[in-house]
Formats: sequence, C-alpha cells, structure tokens
Amino acid sequence: MHSRSPTSSLRNPFAEAPGAFVHPAPGAEIFDRGRYHAVVVGGGRYVNTCRLRFDPAEAPEVLDEVHALAPNGTASWITSSRSLATALRDAGAHDPEPPLEPTFTALATDREPPPVDDVEIGRVETYEEFLTGLEIELASGGYTDDGAARRRAEAAETYARRRARPGGEWLAFLDGEPVAWAGAIAGPVGLFLAGGVTLPTARGRGAYRALVRARWDHAVELGTPVLVVHAQERSRRILERCGFDVVCTMYELESSAR
Repeated sequence: MHSRSPTSSLRNPFAEAPGAFVHPAPGAEIFDRGRYHAVVVGGGRYVNTCRLRFDPAEAPEVLDEVHALAPNGTASWITSSRSLATALRDAGAHDPEPPLEPTFTALATDREPPPVDDVEIGRVETYEEFLTGLEIELASGGYTDDGAARRRAEAAETYARRRARPGGEWLAFLDGEPVAWAGAIAGPVGLFLAGGVTLPTARGRGAYRALVRARWDHAVELGTPVLVVHAQERSRRILERCGFDVVCTMYELESSAR
C-alpha cells in the first residue's frame, strides 16, 4: 500500500492558504492568530491575510483588527468560505484590483508534470531579466494604467524582496525571444506558483506548461515535490492537463482601513 509523505498530506491546506506555509520575505511581519494568518509586507503598504477561521458575524471586528496591523496598508483576503467572503464584503471589502479576480480555483499536485520540447527556460538572475518578466506580465492583459504604473514604480523594491526570499522566477523563450514569465515561492511543503503569464501572440505553444515543469524540477531539487497554485479559468484547464487536482474554489477581496 502506498503511503503519502507528510509533505503530500499537507498539499491541500497549503493550496488553500499558501501564505501560512511559504517562507516570508525578509522584513515581513507575521501575525499567526486563531482567526487569521496575516503577513505585513512592503513596509506596511500591504497585508496578506489567509487561513480565515471566524464566525461571519465577526467580520467587521476582524477587518478592523487586521487593518490595525498596518493602518495605511491595503489588505488582501483569501478564503475558501463563501460565507466569510460575503461577510467581509458586507463589512466593506471589495473586489481586488485587476488582473486579479474575486473567484478562482486552488489546485495542487504531487505528480511529475510532462516535459515540454522546443521551449527554452532560464532562471531570472539579473534586474534586467526581472524587468523583462515584468513587461511580459503587464503586456499579457488585465492591468489598469494605474496598476501598471505602480508595478513599474515599485520594480526595484519588488526585485530586491523577491531575490531575498526562497523560490525564484523563470523566463520561457521561443525562437530565442522571451515570451512567458513565471514565479514561485518556496516553503517546507513545496512551491506556491506565484504567477505565470504568456504573451498573447505566443500562447498555445507550450511556454506556460514548460514553466510549470521548470518549477516542478526546482521543487524536486529542494526535496519538496509539491506544487500549489491559484488559477483563473484559462490557466486552470492547462494545469489540469498537467496533472493538477482541483482543491477548492477560492474567493479574494481587498480592503482599506475604515
């Protein structure tokens, strides 16, 4: 009888609340409390909140408590509970800024994805390569003009923060040209796939799948062969073909201090 490793047995909780599992970036403040897990990053500009465990009637109180951790920050909330998402919305939270969507799917795998031929993969090792990945991400659709401008303005800080955390970023090349980007954050259970995009003109040629395989190979190198991801509909279909299992439907909201 095949027994699953402790790492594999944690893959679904990891998929539902990756922020409670991944290694935090240097300088992050962690608040692991009974009702939520919150991480303050960006010098207090952002609070990432997950693993929500409270009665929906407590939503206004929890929202205020989390914003007290970073009074000038924007809070993100992710949960698999529709009732908690509804309660947070009633308390003042709202849909996240595009390209994020309020509903998506958590998926996970502990099986080796298939290899992809004819796509070259390279690790992002320099700031110039990071900027190439950023422009691919911004060109792939969904960002508002203000959102894109903010991402570019914060690029140097974001690069430094990501280089300091376990995980990495990758570029995919077709015919020698960079056409896709993907990132991942490492933790003791596996890798959280923190984004993956392909230029519209290069879709359907395997770049996204090749980046999935590259991150699997890195997870194996780290001794934690598990991948989890939060995916919108187009990516979900590709990931299922790569062997990922659907864990649950997820909800995401944002809020500012009231």
